[in-house]
Amino acid sequence: MKFEEIYKLSEKFGPPKIDLRRGRIMDDYGDESHAKLLISHENPNEVKRAEFDYYAWVYAFLEPEDLLFYLYPMVREFVDNQELECIDSYFYSMDKALCKLVGKLSEDETKVLANAFEVIWEHGGDDNADWAQCKNLQKLIGVKVEW
Repeated sequence: MKFEEIYKLSEKFGPPKIDLRRGRIMDDYGDESHAKLLISHENPNEVKRAEFDYYAWVYAFLEPEDLLFYLYPMVREFVDNQELECIDSYFYSMDKALCKLVGKLSEDETKVLANAFEVIWEHGGDDNADWAQCKNLQKLIGVKVEW
């Protein structure tokens, strides 16, 4: 099953070195005043939709491996409800990190990563996620999206 494989890949990279809250603090130059929601993510199942909503635009501050940790919960939440504000921020960061990640992942892990983004594509196409700006992700799953 796709979701089990995606979960295993995410779990392999947990817990994150830089979690969503830490990413927000980094975005705010160390100021914690907008990072009041405390979180602790040891495994991907612990990540909640409310945390994605609260820390929507922090993914540029996460390590590439941290992006992999958040892959499973991101896919899970997107499948449940395509209206996910953080998906574009996640896509932009993952698109940028993809070349580094693919070089570190095994062939099977790269296939799982591609499967995760195929699931997102299958559930929303380019309607609810900004695929047009993410050429590396498009290439990963073999789609072409233009403006």
